[in-house]
Amino acid sequence: MGRKIAIASISAGILLLIAAVVFMNVYNTAMAQKKDGHTEAIQRAEQETELKKAESAETFNGLEQYIVITGSDDSGKPVYVFVPSDKKKKPVLKLVSDGISEKEALEAVRSEQNPQKLISVQLGMERSVPVWEVKYIDDQNRYTYDLVQFTDGEIRKHIAIRK
Repeated sequence: MGRKIAIASISAGILLLIAAVVFMNVYNTAMAQKKDGHTEAIQRAEQETELKKAESAETFNGLEQYIVITGSDDSGKPVYVFVPSDKKKKPVLKLVSDGISEKEALEAVRSEQNPQKLISVQLGMERSVPVWEVKYIDDQNRYTYDLVQFTDGEIRKHIAIRK
């Protein structure tokens, strides 16, 4: 009886170890693909816009996928570059000073909605318009996101989904 338990425990341990190795391999592969996509987007932005120095890159998944790069232009001014995954479309460079900040986007949402729990605020692009996507749980316990126009802080889209 004791021997059967030992064999079962060792077998379970080996299976857990194999599962952990497979999970880490899948995770590392996914992260490498993401990094490669960011590197390619930064190179495209440097070649096709006035981006001089990239500081960070984030993936935005809206109606279309964009890599949003934060950096500076040739004159050192802070910029955002929106690089579409569709290579037929050109990257778009916007001066940070030409729009609202992440904090101002959140304030715009708070002035019109009643977010209870903030999930994320991310810069992106929808239908060629730069937007801040603000995701949160609202006062009716719904998963909600608002798209706030980067240029003027107007809420462009409001979607609430029941949990």
